[in-house]
Amino acid sequence: MGIKSDIEDAINVHGAWKAKFRDFLSGKVAMDLSAVSHTDACQLGMWLGDGGRRKLSPENHAHACELHAHFHQVAGDIVNSIKQKDFMAARQSLAAGGDFDRASHAMCAFLRKLILHDAPKPGTPTNDVATATEATAATAEPAERPEQEA
Repeated sequence: MGIKSDIEDAINVHGAWKAKFRDFLSGKVAMDLSAVSHTDACQLGMWLGDGGRRKLSPENHAHACELHAHFHQVAGDIVNSIKQKDFMAARQSLAAGGDFDRASHAMCAFLRKLILHDAPKPGTPTNDVATATEATAATAEPAERPEQEA
């Protein structure tokens, strides 16, 4: 998998959190504060600990980890507010422009920027063999296509 698909998959998974919080607020589902607060338990956290560390520059990896940790802190605060029956605080955080909205948008915007700026360029050396193979295949594919069609 390439950096673009890795990041897009993680963004989509994180995007579903708002709906989960609304379901938790309405009593439809349960949420565990310790699970929500852990940055390494979700798909993006696992990717940042492995593929992201290899595919991103050290500076961008560190910033992505900071934004991701802040996202989980806000998520944990929402779960805690709901468990403490402070529904107003949870709703404010989930509202447009609220803490969750800002943390989510900041993280997703930065990750999307990484897709454009940190994605390996064809022919660029990389520490990740799979990414290098994908980059090579991407540049070789158009030249091979006419031969395959002939």
